[in-house]
Amino acid sequence: MIALGSLRTVLRRAGLAAALSLAALAPAAADYADGNYAANHISLEAAVSLWRKAAWQNNDFLAQVKLGDIYSNPADGRFYDPVEAYVWFYLAGRNSDGRAHYGDDDAANVMRTRRFHALGRQSDILLELSTQDRSDARDRIIYIQACRGAEGFLDLGRATSTRRRGGDDSDSYGGRGYDYRSMPTVMQANDADALIYFHIADSKGHPLGSVYLHAQEDAMRGNWPGPRIIEKQAKAFHYWSPPLEFYPSGNSPGGVPLSDECVPGIELQRALAMAAAIPGDAVRHAFYFLGWKGPAAVAQYQASIPDEVTGRLTSGQLVRAIQNAAVNGDAVSQNTLGVMYAKGLGVVTNYVRAEYWFTKAADQRYPAALYHLGVLYKAGPPGIDQDLHKSNDYMTNSAIAGFRPTMNQLGGLLNAAANEPPRPGQN
Repeated sequence: MIALGSLRTVLRRAGLAAALSLAALAPAAADYADGNYAANHISLEAAVSLWRKAAWQNNDFLAQVKLGDIYSNPADGRFYDPVEAYVWFYLAGRNSDGRAHYGDDDAANVMRTRRFHALGRQSDILLELSTQDRSDARDRIIYIQACRGAEGFLDLGRATSTRRRGGDDSDSYGGRGYDYRSMPTVMQANDADALIYFHIADSKGHPLGSVYLHAQEDAMRGNWPGPRIIEKQAKAFHYWSPPLEFYPSGNSPGGVPLSDECVPGIELQRALAMAAAIPGDAVRHAFYFLGWKGPAAVAQYQASIPDEVTGRLTSGQLVRAIQNAAVNGDAVSQNTLGVMYAKGLGVVTNYVRAEYWFTKAADQRYPAALYHLGVLYKAGPPGIDQDLHKSNDYMTNSAIAGFRPTMNQLGGLLNAAANEPPRPGQN
């Protein structure tokens, strides 16, 4: 079970609520200047909250570089997080706004300087990251880009495609040069992934999605097994989901958590409206597993996300509590999350994701998850191949594990078989 953490950490996170409330008063389209004002007149925590919103939702180049600097500074233990620093330096390095104002020499010089600072720091930090750190950074980048919708998926496709392109792949300034295509990065080239991302960008209506998609397919058709991958990914993209259920809270020694600035799209908003159908017992169990107990549990949980502390759960917070418990190994919450994905309760319907979480719970021999996998393989919904043999195995295992509905069903079948007349050759 996850402990609440030290009293100091809890108080620090609770104190963040005031800064977050002030940050919430800022314009919806926060920018770098808003963060500067907050840093000078409120607190650095409030400034970081605004810079995160600007860097994430509005792809603000200057805010991205600023976040990279803050998270890479070991002298400030409140925020130091090399993985997070790499994420923002990487995104700043790919941000086309870093080349803005090139018509004005002075302004262009400022942007170039910060752009090359971001590229240089990105390379330096990469050398310090472990294999797990690099995987974490990649997952965070994909999550942020996915939250940006079509434009984010287009950039993910460009980042993972091996297809060479002209134009903006290299740059030089002040005697230093970078070829972005050859720079070491956590976003390893993978044309199968690129196809998925271009498909999603196209399905979301990006005007260049089909252009990149068709060019990628044309480049792959001449090589084996290109045609087979093209055919497979044309179906698989419908069931793609980010590698993270939510943005991680971070591991800074000072306990200042990272915020999740993902804005729900229309599909997710519709799913969140259905979150009220999630049983209250499932939410209470998730809270109990995570260690949030007592009258102040909701407020402490909200401060840990971090989010505005109101003492009342929003639909998004309710869903994240279950996701958090599932990610941290609670079989009950893993099964609940699988049901949520299967029914579109709080999360967008995705049967592949439902299978993933049912399997996680089934690996712990959770009876209901074994049963749900049996139902899933029997029905064969979109994204899941029907497999009656696997279905029967899971149904039987759920009965053995003590799942009463399956036990009753199996008992009924056995009684019916016992009452049938003997077959030829039977005694």
